[in-house]
Amino acid sequence: MAELQRAADLEQRSLEEVVEDAVERYVRLKRRERLYAYGEGQAKRLGIKEEDVPTLVKEIRRDTSARGR
Repeated sequence: MAELQRAADLEQRSLEEVVEDAVERYVRLKRRERLYAYGEGQAKRLGIKEEDVPTLVKEIRRDTSARGR
């Protein structure tokens, strides 16, 4: 808690603001980690490898563009 208070003092913010900011960042990080884990699981399930991604992105962009015409 003392370190948090020092950080708040250095930034001229309240302790509550520093804690709120830290919690928001933590929640965003965990949400991103869950999303990445989901994507990795889906890729594994579908047999998609990392080196396949650029080609798949090009195909999707081409298909999306063609539908927009």
